[in-house]
Amino acid sequence: PMQTCTRGQVVSFLWRAAGEPAPQSTANPFTDVKDSAFYYKAVLWAGENGITAGMSPTEFAPGLACTRGQIVCFIYRNYNK
Repeated sequence: PMQTCTRGQVVSFLWRAAGEPAPQSTANPFTDVKDSAFYYKAVLWAGENGITAGMSPTEFAPGLACTRGQIVCFIYRNYNK
């Protein structure tokens, strides 16, 4: 509980809690999210469902520490989509 979670991990947690739904598209707007990454499908799913738009239009920053504010926003958007 005292460890920092990355943006990739938090989005993966939400995706798994949602039952690991398949993304509707394989179009990846984020240059820093490789298709071999454990969070790849989670990031695509989160992006197409409005849970996150990334740090910029082309950068998700999956290894960046996720702030409490970002986590709250992700959770809110996930349950209010």
